[in-house]
Amino acid sequence: MRKNYRFKILDYVPPIVAFLAAVAAIIGSPKWSPDASGFSKITPFGWVVLAIGFLALITSMLVTSRNKREQAIRKKTKERIAAIGIRQLLREFQHAIHPITNDSIWRRQCDPPESPLDLLDPDRRKVLASLDLNSASPYADGSFEEIRWFSMLERAAKEGVDEITTTLQIYASYLSPEIMDVTTKLLYSDFLRFRLMHIREIVVANTHHDANRPVPFFSVADDAMHNQDYEEFWRLLAHAMKLCGAEVTPQDKPKFAWR
Repeated sequence: MRKNYRFKILDYVPPIVAFLAAVAAIIGSPKWSPDASGFSKITPFGWVVLAIGFLALITSMLVTSRNKREQAIRKKTKERIAAIGIRQLLREFQHAIHPITNDSIWRRQCDPPESPLDLLDPDRRKVLASLDLNSASPYADGSFEEIRWFSMLERAAKEGVDEITTTLQIYASYLSPEIMDVTTKLLYSDFLRFRLMHIREIVVANTHHDANRPVPFFSVADDAMHNQDYEEFWRLLAHAMKLCGAEVTPQDKPKFAWR
């Protein structure tokens, strides 16, 4: 407390010194004696003016040092807060799509995807496109009710979007423009907004009033109708994860953190 008070006093010293210097200039008393030699040439008033100048120099240096130190502290604090937001975003990105990386989808067909970019692989897209969204998923929420794939995908997407939006609201002033930009694009990507978050409506529309009718995950199929939305989403996710410091593979692809 006393240290902060002392630092605040420094803010008042420069204007006081400037005032004293102005008074000295108005008085105009001789500061230099041409008849003397060495330091004797400096008159008593000259010594006063010199002391005022020295005080101004020291005060300026102290104020500058304090300001730099405070700026460094603020910068470090901002970086720490930003790091917290970035870690949260990285978890939330992956939470939004975690059912898609579930081992049960890929088991006995191919290796699970290690990175979002692995989901651009034609073979994995074929496996994912054949998934029956209306079938039971391996997930449980304690309700002892069957959770179907479309329900799990929709829930994860909505929870992830809510979490990401909240994190952006809290940490917006601390995150880099690049992270804000790619995260915003990810949130408003067509695959996330119109496929995952509304997958229930898609399934219901394709069951034709048959509650158990199989509905393949056709919106991820490798065809002209779905390529752009699907591929854009996973590339945006990979870019966002890299910006948030995700671990990368030897091929420089961001890895899902739970592996």
